[in-house]
This record gives sequence, C-alpha cells and structure tokens, in this order.
Amino acid sequence: MPVITFGTLADDPLGIASTIAEGINGLGQIVGSYQITINGVSHGFLYNPYSSTAYTTLDDPLGTQGTSPNGINGAGQIVGSYNDASGTHGFLYNPNSSTPFTTIDDPSGNNFTVAQGINASGQVVGYYTDANHHSHGFLYSGGIYTTLDDPSAGIKTFAEGINDAGQIVGFYADATGNQHGFLYSGGSFTNVDDPLAGSTGATILKGITDAGQIVGSYNDGNNHNHSFVLTITPNPPPPSGTTADMILRGANTSPAVAGRYEIYDIGSNAILSGNFLGQIGTSWGFVTLGGFNGSDTTDMLLRNSSTGGFEVYDISNNNITNAAFLGAIGLEWQVMGFGNFSSLGETDMMLRNMNTGGIEVCDIRNNQVTNVPFIGTVGLNWQFSGVGNFSGLGESDMLLRNSNTGGLEVYDISNNQITGAAFIGNVGLDWQFSGVGNFSSIPGETDLLLRNSNTGGLEVYDINNNQITGAAFLGAVGLDWQFAGIAAANGAGTSDLVLHNVNTGAFEVYDIANNQLTGAAPLGAVGTDWQLGGFAADPPTGSMGTDSSTSQLVQAMAGFGGGSGAADTSNTVALGAETSQQTFLTAPQHA
Repeated sequence: MPVITFGTLADDPLGIASTIAEGINGLGQIVGSYQITINGVSHGFLYNPYSSTAYTTLDDPLGTQGTSPNGINGAGQIVGSYNDASGTHGFLYNPNSSTPFTTIDDPSGNNFTVAQGINASGQVVGYYTDANHHSHGFLYSGGIYTTLDDPSAGIKTFAEGINDAGQIVGFYADATGNQHGFLYSGGSFTNVDDPLAGSTGATILKGITDAGQIVGSYNDGNNHNHSFVLTITPNPPPPSGTTADMILRGANTSPAVAGRYEIYDIGSNAILSGNFLGQIGTSWGFVTLGGFNGSDTTDMLLRNSSTGGFEVYDISNNNITNAAFLGAIGLEWQVMGFGNFSSLGETDMMLRNMNTGGIEVCDIRNNQVTNVPFIGTVGLNWQFSGVGNFSGLGESDMLLRNSNTGGLEVYDISNNQITGAAFIGNVGLDWQFSGVGNFSSIPGETDLLLRNSNTGGLEVYDINNNQITGAAFLGAVGLDWQFAGIAAANGAGTSDLVLHNVNTGAFEVYDIANNQLTGAAPLGAVGTDWQLGGFAADPPTGSMGTDSSTSQLVQAMAGFGGGSGAADTSNTVALGAETSQQTFLTAPQHA
C-alpha cells in the first residue's frame, strides 16, 4: 500500500477569506482561486514553487465578477472560468502568448461554459448549460467543440478531466437524479460506480493520470462523502487458442444493461474469456463486425436509428481503441450485407432502397467511405440471403431469394459491378435462409444452409461455379433454438453453427465438416436481456474457408431453430429447375 503524506500549501497572501487549490501539473505548479472577503469575488492564482514570488494572481481581464482556474498542463497552459454580467465563460491561458487569455464558450451553451481540464496536446474538457438548462460535457480540440453526453444520462453530464491519451472522466445524473462516474475512452463510455456508494449514493470522477489512475469521491447514501483512487487497466488480449469473437449487446428494454457491449473470445468450442467493451447510446444499433480499419475483422459498425448515421468502433485485443463517424444516409436505405465488393480486400457495405429496390455499395477503408457506386435495381420481392464466393472466383457474390416463388439467384460482383448472374433453382418457402459458410470442407467454397420453419430440419446446399453441386440433410433441431451465426468456434478456418435458445439464453455450437455434424458443445448461457451482435474470426487469418475476402463476413441474424440434431422425419425439398420469369438487376441508373 502506498505511503501517503499530507503537506500544507501556504495560503495565497491575498486570500484573507479563503484559498482553494484546484489543479496541479507534473512540475508541481498549482492553480486555484482565493477570496479576499467571505462570499466575495474569486481571484485566480498560479503557485510556482520554483519562483521567488510563489503566488501570481491570475484574473481574466473579462472576469469582472470573478476568475476560477481549474486545471494546468505541463506547458503551463491553464483552463478555468470567469464571470461577467452576461454569465459564466470558460478560458484558456497560454503563458507564451502576447494575448494569453482566450475565451472558451461552447456554441451550444447559453452563457454558461466551464473549462475543467487540459492535457499536453491542448485538448480541453468541461461542461456547458443550454437554453433548456440541461448540462452537457464537451471536448474542445483543434478549434472544434464536441458534445459529450453519457448515454445513460438524464439531462446532466459533466466532463472533469482528460489525460494525454485523450481519456476523459466525469460524472452524469441519471433520470432519477442519481450521480454516476464515467470514463470516456476510444469513443465509448464506461460507467464507474464505487461499490460503496450503494444504490442511492453518488460517484463523481474528477481527474485521470496518464497511467490511468482516477481520483474522485462517492457519497455512501447516508450523506457522507469519501474520496477514492481507482486504477482501470485495459482488458487482457484474447487467450491463446482464440479463433472467434462474439459480441453481445444489452437490450434497450432492460435499463440495467441497455446499450452495454461485451466481447467473448471463443476457441475449441468453449468461451475462453469475456470482457466489457463499453456503453453506447441506445439509439445506436449493432450492424456488423468487419475489417473497416486495417486487417482485423472485429471492428464494430453501429447505426443510429434516428439519423441513419454510421459509426465505426475499432476493436483490438478486446478493447475499443478508436471511433470514427462514417456519415449518415436516409433510413429508407437498409443494410443488406457486407463483402469485398470493391475487390480491394476491404469490408464494403451494401445498401438497398426499401422503396425503389436500388442497390448501392459503400467502399470502406481506414474508417472512411471512399466510394459509393450504384450497381442496379432489383424487385422488392427479391430478398437478400447472403454473400459468398458462389462463383468460385474468389469474389463476394450476392445471393437473392424470391419471396413469392422461393427462387434463388446469384449475382457475381467484382470491382463494384455486376459481372454475371445465374438462377440456381427453387426451394419451398417453408425452408428459410440460415447462413452461409464452408460446410462441405472444399477449399474456397461458400455453401448455403437452410432450415425448415415447420420441422426444424437443416439442409446444406453446396455451391460452386454458381451451381448447386450437392445437398445434405444435417438433422432436425427444436424450434426454440434460433440461428445465432456461423463462426470458427472449433478451430481456425472452420464454419461452425452457433444456436441461441430464446427461452433460456443458452448458446450451443455445432461443428460442421464434410456436410456433416461432427460435434456439439454448449457455450454457456446469458440472460435473455442480452442480444447477439455478431461473430468474427480472430485472428483474421483464422477465417472460415480459404477465401479471406468473403469468409470473414458476419452472417445476418435470421429465424432459426437448433438443438439436438434428431433424425430426419420429413422429405427434404430439392432445388428445382427455373419455372418462371425472374426479375433481374437492371442497368445502373446513376453513377
């Protein structure tokens, strides 16, 4: 346990009524405020232990009704607030400038902005109050103000401190008025409540060091306040043997976990570790995992249900390391799927207009949309069924199904263009899409998995050169088990089926090789208030199948049952020949 020694800081000689220290830097320089008379005007001070005149008064020339410095960095830059006849304003003091005081007023503030902390890069955090008397945290960086509202906050969020890594701490008040601490790191919020605060207490975070130590206070519920020091360490990296990651999200209907994200490392048909990723606003819904920034495939893409905006969260070694906004698109454009449509080895997004049937691709590289080509229009009775290497050419091809006839059509896609199309047959409408993967164990092949909505039967269709080359019945599964995803749960490169029980929350993995179930294992259970996000290969070289551009895709959730793998009790439905005119993609209408 560290030895703590208290020393007394001599009061500012002018502070006859009071002297209050607020911030300190690594050189021991201290800032704060003093008052000459009780309840009088506050004056700022800088205490420099290396100066012959230890105390220097620091009053903003515009602060006719007081100045209160709050933070100082190693370069001697100081932030705080001053008061004038119009209200409260933040300030930045730069000792090396000919005009050292700069006002910091958040443009969304209503004559109330307070700057609380500053790091070595000159990034400033604080809070402001808007015209509705709601309080919001802010980050001021490079001349740009960014609002920081904890997703669990009611109407009050306060940013208090920032370290050189850009990690921010503060606190918020929830809808009931209870106060909770937060850590904002890598674009996501982590709730921090001292366990001694209790359900009716409060936790307030005030500062964070570059080593990640956090200081703050809590109220124990009996109106007694206590200080604490907290050290938050990053999540450990995936254990040896990890071949897949699973993301879970707390359901919006459950206040205790709403907007919370967790990551689980999977290998050898077992969950090897689980970690909390962060908390994100409930208006942001999970879309997929993919390689949006670099070669890893566990970057998380979310979409705002109100604005249509897309946000990428880079995930590395079980930690969110960065966040980037991709842009917004009208909500009439719905996500279809993801693949290497550009042929550039990236994870691109395919969108479809729900009114017109138009299809666009968003090329994504380094967390930016680099191109948005329009590739054609398809009738609204054709529904998306999956992306895979159906042509055998190592590309990301699109599989559509006619909702009226059950017909299946493959569209070959290369360089963001439709290069070919093939009708591969009809299947009864009681057979539903459940996923794609390399179930046949033939290198580079992408096969189709269907499930009977009445019997729970599972059928695999091998696809190569845009043709059905084989079919196999895997067994029947209980209807209370739903499709969760296809993941490399058993080992690198495998396409294993993961099921989720809607009643118990249990997960079960079924190993598939050579079109047969070769093993099964329970992964564990989670509360039914947790929703499945998706799966990704980890490391990316351990992807499903040999064609990495398509095999690392996360399969969309679909209605699915799964469980025991009972014997076939019904006649499987074979794909038939084309019997009707199909609606094919038309030529692009715009670039």
